Formats: sequence, structure tokens, C-alpha cells
Amino acid sequence: MSVEPLKEGQTSLEKALEVCEALAGAKRGLSVTELSRAVNRPVSTVHRLLAVLKRRGYVRQEEDTARYTLTLKMLDLSFRLLGRSELRLHAYPVLREFALRGGPRAFMAMPSAGEVTYVWKAGPDEVSMHTAYGREMPGHCAMFFQETPARRLSCVRLANARDAVQADRVLLRFGPPETSHGAQRLLCTCAPVHDYTGREVARVGVFAHGASESPFVGEQPKSAIELARLISLRLGHVSGLAANVQ
Repeated sequence: MSVEPLKEGQTSLEKALEVCEALAGAKRGLSVTELSRAVNRPVSTVHRLLAVLKRRGYVRQEEDTARYTLTLKMLDLSFRLLGRSELRLHAYPVLREFALRGGPRAFMAMPSAGEVTYVWKAGPDEVSMHTAYGREMPGHCAMFFQETPARRLSCVRLANARDAVQADRVLLRFGPPETSHGAQRLLCTCAPVHDYTGREVARVGVFAHGASESPFVGEQPKSAIELARLISLRLGHVSGLAANVQ
């Protein structure tokens, strides 16, 4: 593949982008010599640009062929730009189906964006959705925003399927102690959502109010893990997915 000759006075950034564009059109990558011809630049210049791009993680050099190829970092930048809208786009069908099956209220929290989106059943074939923003987050998001909730909260923050079957080991209790028999607590269980790079990008979970913490040893942890697995799968996370809980 060849690209248009570089104009005089181009910056190093422009030259580096030309290199990336040339590599983007080469399915099997390019050697330094091939890349030099493609961008019409001396080998020494191309080698210097490749060294910078490699150090920043945008290109890699294959050990067996010594050819250069692009990494997924460009895609990673694009994914971050899509951000919250992309996450909600992939999460909504999963959360909607869960709500329509009669599950408890579900949510997806994105700490970096300071928001939590809730989904719950509103009719036979209808769900409602609400997004809360800012520091005044509901109690079950206190673990993300380092706030101590005033309400009575029992929280399970799952990391994997093993935690789901041993939820009592990772159960945290917040808020004032019980003052009367049958006092209601907010019962919340959440699990990590990963993107295609394996990075945790959000938390998804379910919550309900109750006087007993029995949901933590029942279906609630299993539901949270499964929701996280399905959303992560839609984001391209194909390795290290949480195993189905039996």
C-alpha cells in the first residue's frame, strides 16, 4: 500500500499518523523498508517514528517476522470516547430482558462518570430507566464514591463466580444498627463489567429492600454475576469471563 507523499514542513505528529495509516492498510504488517517506501520517507526517519509509536503502545513488532503492525490502542481510544453511551447501548438489552423476566431492580454504575442508571419493570412489556448523576449517589453506590451511607445498607461486591456462592464472606453492612424488629435494609449486589481489553469499565447489579439478608444466599448474587457476564460479552470480553454459577 502507498499513501500520498508527505508535504514539506509536516510535523512529527503528521508523519506518525501517516505511518499508522499505512500500517492500517497492511493486513500482515510491514517491515521498516516497506513502510519507508509506503510513506516516502528515509528508513532512519521511519525507524524513529516506529520507536515512539511502539513505546506508546500503538504499534508492535512481530518477533518471528520483524514486521510492524498496529495494536488495538487506537480502538481503545475510540471506545473511551464513546464512553457512557456505548456502555448503555450494550447494557440496556441485557438489563431490559432481566427486568421483564421479573427480576428485582437492576442498575449499572460508572464511577469514572459519576453516574448510575437504573432499570426496572413498568408493565407487561415495558421497562423504565433513570440515570442519577453527581456525588449524591444512592446508598448502594457508596463503595464507588467513598461516601458513608446513612441508610441501612447490606452490600455484596462480587469479583467472580466464587464470590457469588460464598456471598456471606464478602458481605458488608453500612448505616445505623437495627433499632426494631423487621427494619428494612437496602440489599445490593454488584459485579464487574469488563471491556474487550479486560479493563473494568462499570459495575452492574441488582437491589431490593428487605428485613432479611437471605437474598444474598439466593438468586441475587447469581443474577449480578450473570448480568455482568452478558454485558461484558457484548463489549467483546471473551476471556476470563465469570463462569456460570450452578
